[in-house]
Amino acid sequence: MFNTKNDNGSSSNKRDELFHLTSIVIVISLSLLAWGLESMRAPSYEDVIPNFLTLLEDWPLELANSEVVTFTEKQKSTSHYIRESHYKKNITHTLSNSHKPVFHKPAPKSLDLNLIDSVTLESLPVFGPVLSGRTIKFRNALGGFCEIEQLKEVYGIDSSSYQQVSSWFRISSSDISKICVDTASWDKMRRHPYIGVNGARIIERYRRHHDLATLADVRNIPQITDSIWAVWLPYIKISPKNDIK
Repeated sequence: MFNTKNDNGSSSNKRDELFHLTSIVIVISLSLLAWGLESMRAPSYEDVIPNFLTLLEDWPLELANSEVVTFTEKQKSTSHYIRESHYKKNITHTLSNSHKPVFHKPAPKSLDLNLIDSVTLESLPVFGPVLSGRTIKFRNALGGFCEIEQLKEVYGIDSSSYQQVSSWFRISSSDISKICVDTASWDKMRRHPYIGVNGARIIERYRRHHDLATLADVRNIPQITDSIWAVWLPYIKISPKNDIK
């Protein structure tokens, strides 16, 4: 009895081992089959890359100036690095040329410095967006330019730049906005670039005890020197009594 049981147990173990072995073989075979099918369906990179490079070689490059760049047979035989450098060189050269601003030199005295807008000023040589913005801001703070030489007071316009641009402009004195020093507030006066805080304080203190009926009264303020008066005069006025602001 014991021998029979041992034989049956041995046979059962062999069947189990054979079953596991057969399962492993089937799994491996299916994996190999799937890999083979996938390899047949997907193209190899060795086939794709040469075709792609050939397409790039034959493809024309349209530049911004409407010129078409193609390669000769001799150029096609060179390395891909040289071809890539050729592309980059042409593209960089074309883009740099296409973005260069074109400036037109104005005729002498053709531009009113008090009426010119920021767009026109920006398009002129020397100025550009930064200096044009500073110039317009300074003009607005002044109330208008009374002399072309005031451009020298704009930060960034040196003597060389001034000599280049000064002949283009003219001045219209009627475009200057003046401050009524007999009625204007201290805050308004101190914001003017030429009057400032100290000038506004001098005027404010004086008019507390004195009437400013004429510009001569302003000139008689003790602290007003000849140099200060020369700078202030184009930008101050006395308001009519019936038009107090």
